[in-house]
Amino acid sequence: MKHAGHGALALLTLALASFPTLAQDQPEKKPGFFRQLGTSLKDAGQQMVGAKPRYGTRTQAGPLYAPVSGAGRINGLFKGEDHQAAQMGRLDWPRVALTFRQWGASLPCWTVEARIWTSATASTSETFQACADAALTIKDDLGEEAELNDNARAKATTDLMVGLRVRPGKPTTGDQRTTGPNPPREPFNVITSRDGVAEQARKVALSVAWVSGYLRAEDLYPGPSGILTPFRDTRVWIAGFDPNGNRDK
Repeated sequence: MKHAGHGALALLTLALASFPTLAQDQPEKKPGFFRQLGTSLKDAGQQMVGAKPRYGTRTQAGPLYAPVSGAGRINGLFKGEDHQAAQMGRLDWPRVALTFRQWGASLPCWTVEARIWTSATASTSETFQACADAALTIKDDLGEEAELNDNARAKATTDLMVGLRVRPGKPTTGDQRTTGPNPPREPFNVITSRDGVAEQARKVALSVAWVSGYLRAEDLYPGPSGILTPFRDTRVWIAGFDPNGNRDK
């Protein structure tokens, strides 16, 4: 009995010693889709849903949208429409061609000119600033602000934007980028020789897509089936870069 007691004690000691190691070996939880912001963006980083807090906030990244000149229609342009119909290719207008007037891989906020087409022959333009890392927020089911996290933002600027193609049978300008009324075959997949410019361009375009309502949270979050519905709306595209606007010189 004495030996049995010593054996039980040894097993208990081994189990306790192994516990920290087992805890360390547990896989980390995958980051959640949104970051809870509480009542304002100043609370960013204090709490996240399913992810560790991010230190610092996006309030220092500049505004999502700051008008400079023009009609100011880009803000909420697509928000009142049937978003599902847009994804099915049933909506042709409005369309938006984005030209970057001031840009650079190291420039956090770019000056953007948006040509907004309401038909094949009618368009207006406006100029505004959009920042690459501005907070992308929505109201959650609790009525609180939630911010798109880094994983979802990366999915938008890589999987979604790089892989987006105009549907067969729809008019395009092929590989040529113009201000419209038709988009290029690959709306956001710009090719540049300068490191970081294409990535930053898609980040800025994401800010424009978000503020206009062209891209929404449901476009990046899998439904109950766990399958992400492919994003198919090609009515917004990058038209080009103003050669005089390069701020990386």
